[in-house]
Amino acid sequence: MRSFRRQLGRARRRGNMIDLEERVNRVFNPDLRPLVSEAYRCYVSGLARGAIVLTWTAVCADLIAKAQILHEEGESHAKDLVADVERAQGSAESEAIPIMLALEKTLLDTAEKLELIDFTQRKQLERIRDDRHLCAHPSIRPLGELYEPTMEYARAHLVAALEAVLIHPPSQGRKIVGSFLKHVVDPGFVYDTEYLTHTFFDRVRPSARSKVVEAAAKFAVLAIEDPAIKIKPEKFADRMAKCLRSFAERDADLVKKAVAKQMARLETAEPSVQLQALGRLGDLPAFWASLGTPVRNLLNAKIETIGNRAPYKEITTAEAEALALVAHPELRATLPALIEAFSKLWYIPRADIIAQRPDPYFTPFLPALLKDVGSFDRGQEVAEKAVLPCAGFLTLPELEQVLTEWNDNDQCWGRAMPGYLVELYTLTSHLGEGRRRLWTPILEDVRGDERVFNLIASGIGSTEASST
Repeated sequence: MRSFRRQLGRARRRGNMIDLEERVNRVFNPDLRPLVSEAYRCYVSGLARGAIVLTWTAVCADLIAKAQILHEEGESHAKDLVADVERAQGSAESEAIPIMLALEKTLLDTAEKLELIDFTQRKQLERIRDDRHLCAHPSIRPLGELYEPTMEYARAHLVAALEAVLIHPPSQGRKIVGSFLKHVVDPGFVYDTEYLTHTFFDRVRPSARSKVVEAAAKFAVLAIEDPAIKIKPEKFADRMAKCLRSFAERDADLVKKAVAKQMARLETAEPSVQLQALGRLGDLPAFWASLGTPVRNLLNAKIETIGNRAPYKEITTAEAEALALVAHPELRATLPALIEAFSKLWYIPRADIIAQRPDPYFTPFLPALLKDVGSFDRGQEVAEKAVLPCAGFLTLPELEQVLTEWNDNDQCWGRAMPGYLVELYTLTSHLGEGRRRLWTPILEDVRGDERVFNLIASGIGSTEASST
């Protein structure tokens, strides 16, 4: 039994060392990694005193380097610290040492003002500083006994230093949120999930990360009108919804908590805001998991009302986005009115709905849409909004049904829309050679019109040639 416990203890220590080494390798400043690695090697070698001294040295160097970066970016609170460092660097050794000792006394206060650390982290770093002094001056204890730090202290201090400052970039809480908002509101905003998560999530300390995610959730859910934001609230909310999805890929629980905080305000928001939030975020698990029963019932009733609208009535983009959630099995169960509402609407609103969220769910409905087309313009609309976006999901039997209905309807086939035929052929390449035979009747129907026949035949032929 004792042997087993010893083995278990050794295994745990090895696991702790691997975990600690992994954090050491994540030190943000490459110039400081050798210093932190040296502190780690002291710990591994059983040299607790050396590990603690080097850990505090690394903390000081890291905070000074980050303050210098923030000073270059215009942070006023970093001005005095940087000035003292530059003064020490330009002085003789006898003058430089007192300057740096004085700076070290106030370094943590300055770091807290710069939001490089918070109050709790400052306390943790103060303990490292105090133990460093005891290690460097071991005989200052009242009875003159030498201070002997334990290995547990050495490890705890190294972990605290890594988690508080060493693995993080020079990001500030409020300022990183401000930078995030400026990035998303920018007229040239381009959604790039890799850049977004790297800049505003991966490289941000946990406390600031939570603030960024909460800001994204607030605007995405509630579409708040803010005078400082110079674009329409709905457009800004759509951008924030994209950001929220990217953040959810990194930490789904964090996003879920942030979204849940907005649900009380969503319950009292305007019905239009509630419906927009559903359409914008309904497919995000963090949203529908946080959707309370009262709001869920209200939205279900609203969807039911849309489905009962008089024939030939158009629907808004927000309504189309909401009803497009019928493609999601979870939401069909949560909001059962989605299925009936979609089936009741005439073919143009249904095409609008499919356009919002093309999905294999919609492919069985495409033949009926084509059958109902009543004009050439409407035929183009159905092709562009519904058929072509879903072409990549079609099975061979479904494609055959689509072509049959399209070919039988004079308003949307043959001579009228040869370009769409070729595009449909291209988009169904996943069905292979088997689909070619389905175009034979169509080519026979238009053989009398040489121009149309050549357009379709050459388009299909060029598609085949490019795929071989």
